[in-house]
Amino acid sequence: MYASIIDSSTLAPALVVGGGPAGLAAALCLAKNGVPVKIIEKGKTPEVRARGTGLWPRTMEVFANLGVVDPFLRNGLPVNQMRAYASNGYDVLKTWDFYAIDEPTPTSPYARALLNPQDSTEAFLRDALEKYGIHVEFGTEFVDFEQDESGVTVKLLSHSSEPPVSETFRASWLLGSDGGKSAVRKRLGASFLGESENLGPMAIFGDFEMENLDRGFWHVWGNMETSQALILPLSTPPSKRWQIIFMGKNIRASESLMHGDLPVIQDMINRTTGRNDLIITKAYGLTVWSPNIRMVNAFSKDRVFLIGDAAHAHPPTGAQGMNSSVQDAHNLGWKLALVHKKLASESFLSTYNTERLPVIAEMLNLTKEISHMFRKGDADAASEDKSPPKGWTRSNKLNMMGLHCHWSPIVVDERTLFTEGGPVDVYGTAGGILRAGDRAPSAPGLVDIATQDAETTLFGLFGPAHHTALVFSSQDGDVESALLQELDAYNAIAPKDLSPLVLPVLLLPSSFQRHAAKAPAPDSIVRKLVDRDGIARGAYDIQQDDGLWVVIVRPDGVVGGIVRGSEGIKKYFSRIFNTSN
Repeated sequence: MYASIIDSSTLAPALVVGGGPAGLAAALCLAKNGVPVKIIEKGKTPEVRARGTGLWPRTMEVFANLGVVDPFLRNGLPVNQMRAYASNGYDVLKTWDFYAIDEPTPTSPYARALLNPQDSTEAFLRDALEKYGIHVEFGTEFVDFEQDESGVTVKLLSHSSEPPVSETFRASWLLGSDGGKSAVRKRLGASFLGESENLGPMAIFGDFEMENLDRGFWHVWGNMETSQALILPLSTPPSKRWQIIFMGKNIRASESLMHGDLPVIQDMINRTTGRNDLIITKAYGLTVWSPNIRMVNAFSKDRVFLIGDAAHAHPPTGAQGMNSSVQDAHNLGWKLALVHKKLASESFLSTYNTERLPVIAEMLNLTKEISHMFRKGDADAASEDKSPPKGWTRSNKLNMMGLHCHWSPIVVDERTLFTEGGPVDVYGTAGGILRAGDRAPSAPGLVDIATQDAETTLFGLFGPAHHTALVFSSQDGDVESALLQELDAYNAIAPKDLSPLVLPVLLLPSSFQRHAAKAPAPDSIVRKLVDRDGIARGAYDIQQDDGLWVVIVRPDGVVGGIVRGSEGIKKYFSRIFNTSN
């Protein structure tokens, strides 16, 4: 029996269903673009489990773009070396690197992967949303929707009172980020194609406080033919929090285990590790992953979009899931904001599907391949072979820094042409010249001409609500001035109360005499910076004798255009905005 229906007659821009990392990141991106958001979560309380813990460098760059990277840097734990143990549970058989650790560089300041519990990740994102007056509405369930040409009418059920209250909410856009069993996806009728067989046994993820184990390593015991346990620290001392993953043919998700019965959990720890000194003192929760690899055939239909686990399900191997989900949200957010403001046509939103489908398809292939290694026994940590087991090493490709969208219809590259039908390799490979569709590198040591001493970085210039147009030149002349004015002119199409759509930046070489530059007008948004150490030019593969180049960085930190001048600028922005100058 439900209470009376409440009708929300005011059309709200965006309704996000699901308060996990994907939904929160999408809401934050929209909020930073000035788009009001309502975000609901079926669960009555915030997440308390660790769940998705691995944060790869590309996702850290997303968080930097959204202005929330600092708490992750303060609280995240760097990925550790791994240790495998003999059958007695105590003797160390071998120690190895889980993946080749990259140290931070000027162009990749967040190069090291971090561990951070999902409940903590969600809390950081909720804190950021609260600064915009946006709060997750817990205990509010999505029931159904109908969409038309002007919006989406959504039926909700609030469980914050007894009896529950039924509500009809009207939104311009509906974003389904409600997990693998997504009610939005099912109601949308999107196909969820894939397989659930021959992927190996299930895994049980546990989140505990535990004593008597060295927090400087990841620890693994056993093999998949019987039982295997991976135990990894989730935070720095004095925390005693660990994530434990049970796998293998003998692992069973009993009712008492899944209810968090400490003696039962302790018994499983003892049996899978072969030791009795690892004492569980608190259980946060357990989750079962069953073999399942699926993805939708389309990420959207009209005004309804799917992001994160609502759009793709895959093995946890590779730690790609939460990272891909946050990157889905980042790709969609700025595009949806432009369309909502009528600065881009609705057809522009099709590029969310175009750019993300190939990336997710390849991600599923990679994680499936690693999962099959476990099934074939390539993750047997108890082997006397001193070489690292294949299942417990990761290619640097999985740090996601090579992800690109070279094929996208909205990128323009006048330096390196994309060949239709050629090799794509969406996860990218090391080396080669920077291309449109690649991640945009950072660079420090950029000295502002106007102040003569203030320094910034490229990441400090980028943001989720504007394009950053980098004009690389060796002089500050009439041609450069004309290009900067042309770029600034795009801001005239935006309402006066909005942040600039395009930030024009003139990047001058270190040899340039600062006193020779013309300072921008006091009310101008144009920036003129000296690339003091030449790092920016090196990162973007532009030599001083290459002449003038314009690199346009999208709001999501992707290189959208590499063009020679005015015609290339017009060509790029004609694919983005409704109005070109």
